[in-house]
Amino acid sequence: MRVLTCVVVASILSLAAAARADGKFHPVPGGKAHLQLRVIKYDGEVNGELTVEIRNPSSQIASFTARGLYFVPDGDADRAPQRLGAVGPMQIGADREDQVQVPAGGKVVVKLDVFCVDDHRDAPTSETPFTLARHRMPAALTRAIDHEARAAAKSAGGFGSADALQPIQTEVWKARDERWVKLDGEGAQESEKAGGHDQRERRYEERIPDELHP
Repeated sequence: MRVLTCVVVASILSLAAAARADGKFHPVPGGKAHLQLRVIKYDGEVNGELTVEIRNPSSQIASFTARGLYFVPDGDADRAPQRLGAVGPMQIGADREDQVQVPAGGKVVVKLDVFCVDDHRDAPTSETPFTLARHRMPAALTRAIDHEARAAAKSAGGFGSADALQPIQTEVWKARDERWVKLDGEGAQESEKAGGHDQRERRYEERIPDELHP
């Protein structure tokens, strides 16, 4: 009886967490395809898995990539927890891919490895509702995060390895802080970060590899 009760309670909590997302499709920023995305659920804290559904309302097959996408917690930006950025290849069933083809008029469900991009904010939880940001991250920041995260993952067992989570998270925060830019969902919490932009910009230019300069 106790085991059954725990299972029922866990199921209720899981459904409640998923229900907090608005469940609506939002336009995927960037690219020529009119793809749409909705958040199904988040499983994690500082980092974790975000399950999303991509819809292609057009009459032609379209390619989807999560590079540069990030997600904003609902609510007051002045007190909201960290925003989440998609990092690394998507989980599509048992495979990991950087791109997925969404059939015309069809939908695809994928899991995204997401990492917090605001080291000064509190961590979210699996009950935090997230909405897709209206814009992708700037190209230079996207490249920096992708480059550093892939290097960290490679040295720690690859994406999906528990040992790689902390190294990847550290590199995401470094890249974000060293080239600070405003993102959707900005609030008063970012006032000190924005004030130190010039100094971080100089440190970024000195450190980042030449091939990643915009």
